[in-house]
Order: sequence, then C-alpha cells, then structure tokens
Amino acid sequence: MFEAGFLGTKALMYMDIITIYFGLLPFLMAGAIYMAVKKRYKLHYKMQLSIFVFTLIIVAIFEVGVRMSGGFSAFIQQSNANYSYMLIFLVIHVLIAILSVVLYSILIYSSTQQYVLKKEPFATNHKRMGQVVFFGMTLTSIMGILIYYFLFMY
Repeated sequence: MFEAGFLGTKALMYMDIITIYFGLLPFLMAGAIYMAVKKRYKLHYKMQLSIFVFTLIIVAIFEVGVRMSGGFSAFIQQSNANYSYMLIFLVIHVLIAILSVVLYSILIYSSTQQYVLKKEPFATNHKRMGQVVFFGMTLTSIMGILIYYFLFMY
C-alpha cells in the first residue's frame, strides 16, 4: 500500500485507490438514491448502509496512511502548490467532510430506527437531509480529488 501508485503521479498506491473510490462515490450514492426513486426502499437502505460503512473504512485507511507517510507537511513539500492556499483548502475540505459524515451518520441511524426497526415510512425530512448529505459528500469527493491533483500532479 505504501509503494508507488499506479496513476502515474507522485502519490502512493493507497492514495490512488482512495482517490478513485472518492471519484466513484457520488455515482454510487446516486445509484442508491435511484433505488429510492424507484421505490425499492430496502435495496436503497442496504446500498446506503454499505456505502457509508465502506466509506468509513476507506477514510480510516486514508488517515492511517497519511499519518504513516508523514502527513500533509510531507506531501506539500514534494508539491508545487502554494502552502497557504492548500492549507486553507484542506481545512475547508475537512470541515465539509466532517459535517457531511456526521449528517450521513444521523441519516443512517434515524433510517435504521424508523424504517428497519419500527417498520414505519421514512420521516418527512429524510429526502431533504439525503439531498444535503449527497451534496456534502459530492463536494467532499470533488475537493479531495482536487487536493490529490494539487499535491501529486500540479
């Protein structure tokens, strides 16, 4: 995982894998949302839960990998990107990511409580909260890909 990546950049393999996953994440989420539109709620729930858990695993691998690789400071040293700009961009990215994952967690928990355990229909705010989570996770993915670009390709 800590050998050279396969995308032809300065990034390590785990960064390439994680970047590809986050590039696919909005499409995976959109597919799960499409299942809800088609009223296939059980499949929608299972897909969203799987995506959520897998995303947490990917983020854990990312966090461990970054720490073992020297962190942001090690990556920015090998990049041509402006340190101050990248630091601000990274802080905004992390804040959006944390907020999105917290909201995603709340959405998964409330859906499990209401739909799975109580067999009730989804709450009236479920769709709106899902849209916010989708937007936040998509923005997080795009920003993560841009960070990859600036640190390893720029």
